[in-house]
Amino acid sequence: MMRKQSGLTMISWMLVLGLLAVQVVMGLRIVPVYLNHSAVVTVMDDLPKSSEIKGQTARKIMDLFRKRLKINNLYDLAKDKNAFKLKQIQGGFLLIADYEVRGPIWGNLEFVASFKHQVEVLTK
Repeated sequence: MMRKQSGLTMISWMLVLGLLAVQVVMGLRIVPVYLNHSAVVTVMDDLPKSSEIKGQTARKIMDLFRKRLKINNLYDLAKDKNAFKLKQIQGGFLLIADYEVRGPIWGNLEFVASFKHQVEVLTK
């Protein structure tokens, strides 16, 4: 009496584990980038609520913002002069984050993540 085979063969298991390994590697490379962006958004959203903002100049606001980025271990973004800009608006400034992060995934395969966020910082 012959029994029907049930389950996966060894080759099928190797294929499934290989695909799972690729997804894990991609997750380990990409998830920290999104966690950093989440921290940037938090810092940007909390900045207008600060009592230190009232009556400050654009330079002082950017210095305070970059200091808060460093507190959150975002040193690379704090050094990047092109990632964040202040635009003058009625009653204050508009803080704009517009940057992209590039990183390796595997071999010569890379990812590019582009982020944009803005918040009004009223100084009056």
